[in-house]
Amino acid sequence: MQDWFSDKRYLALLVLIAVLIIAVGNWLRPPRQATELIISEAERLSLQFLSQQRNVQDISSHFGRVAGRLGVHLVRLKEPSTSGLVWQGNRVIVPGLPKNHSANFTLRSENSEQPASPFLVVPELPISLLDSRSSRGFKAVSGTAAGAPKSGMWVLLMSRNEEGSTSYSPGFFSTTSTAQCGDHLVKELVTSVPLETSNLGAGLFDLEGHFLGMVLQCGPRLAAVSVDTIYAWVQMANRPSEKLLQNYGIRLLSLDSHTSAFFQHSEGALISEVWKGSTADSGGLIPGDIIVSWNTVPVQKPDDLNALQPNSQGEVSIIEIIRGRRLLKMTVETVSGGWWSRTGPTEELGLRMEPPDTGFRIEYTKPGSPAQLAGLRAGDRVTLIDARAVSHLQAHRALDTATVEKPIYVVVSREEKTIGVLLP
Repeated sequence: MQDWFSDKRYLALLVLIAVLIIAVGNWLRPPRQATELIISEAERLSLQFLSQQRNVQDISSHFGRVAGRLGVHLVRLKEPSTSGLVWQGNRVIVPGLPKNHSANFTLRSENSEQPASPFLVVPELPISLLDSRSSRGFKAVSGTAAGAPKSGMWVLLMSRNEEGSTSYSPGFFSTTSTAQCGDHLVKELVTSVPLETSNLGAGLFDLEGHFLGMVLQCGPRLAAVSVDTIYAWVQMANRPSEKLLQNYGIRLLSLDSHTSAFFQHSEGALISEVWKGSTADSGGLIPGDIIVSWNTVPVQKPDDLNALQPNSQGEVSIIEIIRGRRLLKMTVETVSGGWWSRTGPTEELGLRMEPPDTGFRIEYTKPGSPAQLAGLRAGDRVTLIDARAVSHLQAHRALDTATVEKPIYVVVSREEKTIGVLLP
């Protein structure tokens, strides 16, 4: 019997036949139908909602983590009740302190309270600086390292509550605008976060933790003032000219050719502004006075007073001034914490008395006129002309007849201060 399985040609033929059968079978097999998953519209919307909900939860969790890290920059000022921000070292920046404020404050952080005292309080600025006894638990804010914020970026408005906890409100940054804040033009940060009274002193941060601005009182409204403006205010508050305002309530000008010709004096420091209730005001100084000596040291220009700032609180200084054609001696004192913090006897009794309005109200200043260019405004009240009280009729005549050949020095009362200007 022939052995077919030992014949190699026979085996090769079998293999070829098997391959042909498999190939023909695969070619003749009908295509496999893919199973289509059918989802209803309701199920699709449900899945979409779940996905969005997950994204919102992730974003909210991220906001919470960022806000938790930013808490070390925030404090609560007990009286007046506002938030504040740790600025540098032991220094804390807070909204501008009111007149007759306390000399002692309490700062509340997450788990502790610390005493603090005024360090820089400039009456005209919407900010003040406090000096705390310790920096324990504090961390200074850091300005943005990425330049100006970009439109549409996320921001967090952070504040510390009265009980010590922190709160935050997320929103979008929109733009930076220029706004009026008292007598200052400021850079204001416009965001989608609504500002409320409880936000006073709150800080605005990006999600990287960079300090962008602070919520401050600007006239009748709140504004998120940029960190650039705040830095500029702090630098300004440290100038010697601002120290004179803090210590005595006066501003000075150099005598130029125009004022020298009018006052017939070429040396000294011209007082251009006196704040009501200040030690300068109590000492009888008025705008238009020219300081010629301070504690027997001659004064030729305003910068000469920089070295004559008081070394201790409670000092009484004797100054010589020229008023009109007279040489007068006046005394002014330095109050602990600055005259802005002085508490009068009526304040101790829980009373507050405002002096009655004096002078004659300016109803209108024509744009571009000498009066408007000199800084006079509608609402200012004329109190003195050439260092003399005048009647309503005399004031009108003097203002109407002032010329370059016959100028006048006008003192007006404006809110918390009196201001002197030379017209025209």
